[in-house]
Amino acid sequence: MTVSVSRTTVTRVKPAGLAAAFVVLLLALLSMSSAPSFAAEKDWDSYVQEITEKVTQIPEQYADEDLAGVETSIRQAYYEVYQVSGLEAEIDHRLGEDRNDAFVSQLLSLRDLTQGGASQEEVQDATDETIEILETNVADLDAAPEVHDKWQRVATRSTDQVEASKQAYANGDYPGAANAARDAYLAHYEADGLEKATISYIGQSRVSEVESMFTQLRQNGRDGEISVDEFNAKADELIEALNADAQELDELTSSGELGWSGFWASFAILLREGAEALLVVAAVITYAMKAGRKDQIRGIVVGVIGALAVSIGLAFLFSKLTSSAATGFGQELIEGITGVLAVVMLIWVSNWILSKASGDRWQKYIEKTAGKGTASGGVLALASVAFLAVLREGAETILFFSPIIAASQTGGDHAKMWLGVGAAVVILATMFTLIWVFGVRLPMKAFFKWTSVLLGLLAVTIAGGAIKEFQDATLVRATLVDGVPEISWLGVYPTVESLAAQGLVIAILVILAVLQYRSANTSRQQADTAAAQTK
Repeated sequence: MTVSVSRTTVTRVKPAGLAAAFVVLLLALLSMSSAPSFAAEKDWDSYVQEITEKVTQIPEQYADEDLAGVETSIRQAYYEVYQVSGLEAEIDHRLGEDRNDAFVSQLLSLRDLTQGGASQEEVQDATDETIEILETNVADLDAAPEVHDKWQRVATRSTDQVEASKQAYANGDYPGAANAARDAYLAHYEADGLEKATISYIGQSRVSEVESMFTQLRQNGRDGEISVDEFNAKADELIEALNADAQELDELTSSGELGWSGFWASFAILLREGAEALLVVAAVITYAMKAGRKDQIRGIVVGVIGALAVSIGLAFLFSKLTSSAATGFGQELIEGITGVLAVVMLIWVSNWILSKASGDRWQKYIEKTAGKGTASGGVLALASVAFLAVLREGAETILFFSPIIAASQTGGDHAKMWLGVGAAVVILATMFTLIWVFGVRLPMKAFFKWTSVLLGLLAVTIAGGAIKEFQDATLVRATLVDGVPEISWLGVYPTVESLAAQGLVIAILVILAVLQYRSANTSRQQADTAAAQTK
């Protein structure tokens, strides 16, 4: 029996509806990014209340001889609230280091009293004094003038590590120089948000330039092959770049109103981050629609929704963690691993779709799987591709938007930001629709071939970006190649390792394409022979 896929069946699911659904998901993602955790102004009183609740239970814990509970309360009060909330940094910066040190010293004194067998009265008095110092600091903080040098403070923390790298290199401590350069990037430039703010307002090309300086300094430090003067010159160039970017960002974000810079920043981020994911999702959805496989469409949508949920969770987690090298490392590592998994899945699905390019093969596949809910290379594969493509961009998109939201102070700022989001969404939805229209009008054989080529190109692009993430996480060496331009939107970076990874992916795709071509020829010859014998 011949089973065919009618045009009526295929078009029951409208492209406009799918595009609209994807747009709604994107808007939901961005709405979550404006959660209070990213707000520009914080309710310090609420953090004081959290710290107070943890500290006031210490006398009772001490009376019960629960010293482990005392340690936990102090650790939570300091690390999980005072430090993570940014209250420590705010007091240190706006009121002075001595005011912050007074509170920290009092908290440590309270801990020492409980460990030294002090009387219950002494512990209670120390507890009351700790809370009193905190409340006084926060009250004075509310009255202190706002200081607009947020990014300069991040740059200073990063440059302090670069200076430490210079000192270590001068002393012949090459591993120490490399580690300090690593921490300057991961613990501050990356984890404290300077990288993402620079991408949002200055541009991806500037970040790539600065990241290249970090990479070169780290590797020069590790190798120890250049003179101290040469190393210092590279370090000073990096310091100058960091301070220049921080000054520009502070001037931009501390003004009364962002103006149209918020529009262009939000527009560029969503368009850049969303385009790659949308191309993948649009390609696999178009394939499923052309094949008449609604079960696959459901799986793809579930994959997208799941990726958005995980993205929001990851962004929230990273925003709550204390800025550290581990935080920056974790971000780069997750992005790199997700990229590698996406490359593997894209190669698999690209080859699987190419294997159906022959009309006979497609017909046999339809006859074999008609009426089934799952097929090899079907629901799970396409859902996984959609999940990984969206996950790879999702959390990063939220984190890129956080400095824009934080800097938006007026209704006009927010209106322009969302106008930029809307403009990008319109373009992405248009891209989605064009891919669908183009795809369903192509003959089946041409559609399979071009879809396979598109997914293969995306695999090559993502492979370069994944290796760069591993290089930023200091897991893969970065050997620079002179004369090779950086084309970030194609995943092309001037390092031997990233180019080699892309070359490997290209080689795999070519080999698989040749094997599919030979297999198709063999099948066609066998079919011709069988037809001739029946005559």
